[in-house]
Amino acid sequence: MTPLPPYTVRESARAKHVRFTVSVDRGLEIVIPRGLDRRRLPAMVEARRAWIDRALAQIEARRVHVGPPDRRPDTIELRAIAERWRVEAFPSETPLCVRADADGRLRISGRIDDPDVWRPALRRWLLRRGKATVVPWLERIAREHGFQVTRTSVRCQRTRWGSCSSSGGIHLNAQLLFLPEGLVRYVLLHELCHTRHLNHSPAFWALLRSHEPDTDRLRRDLRGAWQYVPGWLAAQAPTGGAD
Repeated sequence: MTPLPPYTVRESARAKHVRFTVSVDRGLEIVIPRGLDRRRLPAMVEARRAWIDRALAQIEARRVHVGPPDRRPDTIELRAIAERWRVEAFPSETPLCVRADADGRLRISGRIDDPDVWRPALRRWLLRRGKATVVPWLERIAREHGFQVTRTSVRCQRTRWGSCSSSGGIHLNAQLLFLPEGLVRYVLLHELCHTRHLNHSPAFWALLRSHEPDTDRLRRDLRGAWQYVPGWLAAQAPTGGAD
């Protein structure tokens, strides 16, 4: 019998079921509810072996495709909103600062050779850009298609491009900015449809297809959307889809 792949286990008070996730930085992680007998996990891993092997292969392909995570970018292309930023770095001993100029230059000053410093700073800038652009985009689509949104947030999620809560709040991944416009619009509509059907039932898919007839193709394309996320963010690029 082939040995099981290595994995880590994280216990969560919020988890109701066992959940498997795969990411570049953590590999295979199993999230379990409190009190679960961990002796059951090897059998669960074996039962999900086919999915796990595919996900781990995808992660390895991502590592090769997106490049080293410690390489500071020279440009940042935000396909979703048709922006291209030229990154200029200025070393100094001051706290790291990221400043966006009107001419499309992103100026980074501070400890620019330390990835543990400049990567979080660029992620914070990306979050701000997402809140300024993707949230209004979602609200505009909601008005056009007759949906109600209670609240929105933008994060750098590990496993999903977006999610919807039971109260109608929609959480979007800032990394959507790297995807083509059509894929982002699909994710936004997907989450808006969850405000009416908080599941993936036939009724949900019928509603989504009524607003986006090309749903099936876009859903397939989203599975490979990680390839648009650059190496410096690859450790957090989602492996799943919208939820």
